Amino acid sequence: MSNSKTSYMSRRAVLKGGATAGVALAAPSFFVGKAHAATEKLKVGIIPAYSFGLYWLIQDQGFAPGVEMEFSVFPSGPPAIEAMVGGSVDTITVGSVPPLAAMARNVADFREISICGDASGLFTIVGKPGMSGLADLEGKRIAVTSGSNFDFFLGVALEQAGLSDMPLTRINMEPIDAQAALIAGAVDATVPLATSRQLIFDKLPGASMLAEGAAMPIDARPSIMDVFMTTQQTLDAKSDALKEVVAAFHGPAVGMLRDDNAAVVERMVEWQSGLGRAGVTAAEVEPLLNGYFYFDTAEIKDVYAKGTLTNALRVQSEFLVANDRIPSMPDLDALVSDQIVAQL
Repeated sequence: MSNSKTSYMSRRAVLKGGATAGVALAAPSFFVGKAHAATEKLKVGIIPAYSFGLYWLIQDQGFAPGVEMEFSVFPSGPPAIEAMVGGSVDTITVGSVPPLAAMARNVADFREISICGDASGLFTIVGKPGMSGLADLEGKRIAVTSGSNFDFFLGVALEQAGLSDMPLTRINMEPIDAQAALIAGAVDATVPLATSRQLIFDKLPGASMLAEGAAMPIDARPSIMDVFMTTQQTLDAKSDALKEVVAAFHGPAVGMLRDDNAAVVERMVEWQSGLGRAGVTAAEVEPLLNGYFYFDTAEIKDVYAKGTLTNALRVQSEFLVANDRIPSMPDLDALVSDQIVAQL
């Protein structure tokens, strides 16, 4: 299992030295977990990757009794950010690249107030049958969400293989649409959702795994943090509710995942089924849920105190600027806020 103290220490050392998925539904939908007395409502935009599912677990288990979370489901980061800017949600779970792009464009005064998990080991590149490696993408069409963590992973994988200048055509698609396009033969490869990529291999026998984050050396693996973020306005207005929810995530939720992993897997099966993903089994959920690294309270405080998240975002931002994905470096010191974590 990836969520061990040993793997955390190695990862932390790498990130400190130099140095992230989302799922897709056609439209936002709403659901709430276990009912309980609450003093404040928090509207949460969520992309249903398993690291984000721990926020649903908080509601489901009543770990934050002073807060009632109302969840809106989004297919990817950009529409979730738009909803937060528009005020229909207070906070969102999102991969780390979309906020960098939005911050670089001065869309709003964003704050990343916590980390859901380190997702770097879950990213893959999958090609059509007959491909054997990334070099086979030359001149081909690859479907990937532009300006996303998926796009970042693709760029890093190509760069590490010495293929960053190789001609290929990126087709901007949401992950589920990209997956369907690959199965239909409309594109040659994609960077799929970890939560649903097995469908590609089920529907497209012979599909090829061209790159895997988990197979990359730890010192070469791109840092892709999934984050919990809001705006400064909401952070000031709802700091008590945000503190309770973040404390519940890194305390009882991560504690339950480590101490009673099978029970959390079972709840994640229920969560996915509630989002219309009937047929997801515990055997499918377990490796994806545990493919992230989750930080407990002491670890998340250490991450913020040592600037680990900021360093990881700096590496991503420099890569995105160098490859013309964003126009300039965002203000990372403003983006990463310890206003909540410092109070845990």
